[in-house]
Amino acid sequence: RAVLCQELVEAKYAFVLHTINPFTHDKDELYGELVAGRGETLVGNFPGRALSFTMRRGGEPKITSFPSKSVALHTQACLIFRSDSNGEDLEGFAGAGLFESVCAVQDKEGFRRIHRMPIVTNRDYRQNLLKRIAETGWAVETAFGGAPQDIEGCVDVSERVFIVQSRPQV
Repeated sequence: RAVLCQELVEAKYAFVLHTINPFTHDKDELYGELVAGRGETLVGNFPGRALSFTMRRGGEPKITSFPSKSVALHTQACLIFRSDSNGEDLEGFAGAGLFESVCAVQDKEGFRRIHRMPIVTNRDYRQNLLKRIAETGWAVETAFGGAPQDIEGCVDVSERVFIVQSRPQV
């Protein structure tokens, strides 16, 4: 058993990527989901849909759904402690990754006005950001010898893309 201690990134957006589309199994098409704020609203049981998209290698992002999640979790500078003690690292197990994430400082819950978010209202901004995220996902896949990846990451308030974790996509 282990506990990972990480500095928490102040996330403007959080995302999950599958470098092979899990719905079509197309190895040349990535599937991603993105929410405002910290990723817990995406991987947790928060109501609403994420912004969903696909992108083919060498292509442009295609939106499959616009977001309806109005809750966003925002953090302050702190550490996050993550445990893998539930045994999800078993071979062939497509679990949800790290078992528990606890912030040293509690998240601030807020409501987003989705209709005012640049990821929704500004097509050029959205396409550019989603393309950068997708290309980062394929770079992670390449770094792991071409093995398809299930990736969690975020975009900080300075628009930098961070990878939080990556594991083989099963």
